[in-house]
Amino acid sequence: MKQAFFQLTSEKQQSVLNAALVEFGTHDFDAASLDRIVAAAGISKGGLYEYIASKEELYVYCMEQTWSALYHYIKTQVSDASTPLPADILDRFMTVSRIAIEWYLQHPAMLGLIVRIARLPRDALAGKAQAVFDSHFSEVFAGLDASRLAYPVDQLVDLIKWLLAKTRKDVLLEIDAGRPSDELRKVYLEEWAFFCSVLSKGIYRPD
Repeated sequence: MKQAFFQLTSEKQQSVLNAALVEFGTHDFDAASLDRIVAAAGISKGGLYEYIASKEELYVYCMEQTWSALYHYIKTQVSDASTPLPADILDRFMTVSRIAIEWYLQHPAMLGLIVRIARLPRDALAGKAQAVFDSHFSEVFAGLDASRLAYPVDQLVDLIKWLLAKTRKDVLLEIDAGRPSDELRKVYLEEWAFFCSVLSKGIYRPD
């Protein structure tokens, strides 16, 4: 983002960001429209280009803000609970899932962007998206105890990332369908409890 963007008032910055998040969370990157973003933000297209160098730059900024917001929320909740994250891989993911669902329900536009990021073609933009995600993900999932695991921890983490992508997409579809938050939260956590129960029967070395 250009320096001029950061010289805007926080309210104006948020207005541009919110408009971009809704657009990128509703449409895949190629179909997303800067015209709709400027209309929603109440600025001119020329004005937008005073703040950004390109549509891709704005997209990457939205990704960074989204992942930062999610993982800041997770880390804050963990800190407020005064309980360190579990070292066991399944306990860690279950703990984080309980926190993440609350954030998903509160931020459907950002959740929409996260879901659409997974649909990016395998190009340079997708590489940037993966790098942004990995930098935040590694902070929360570092230090897992691999001593009892029957498989390499990196492979198990990749498996759970795939399950995360599925459950995020399911949550967004249910939000769009108007499913009540309490019901959606219950179904989401029951699904993760099922995943972890199944995985627990196969990923550990026999005692």
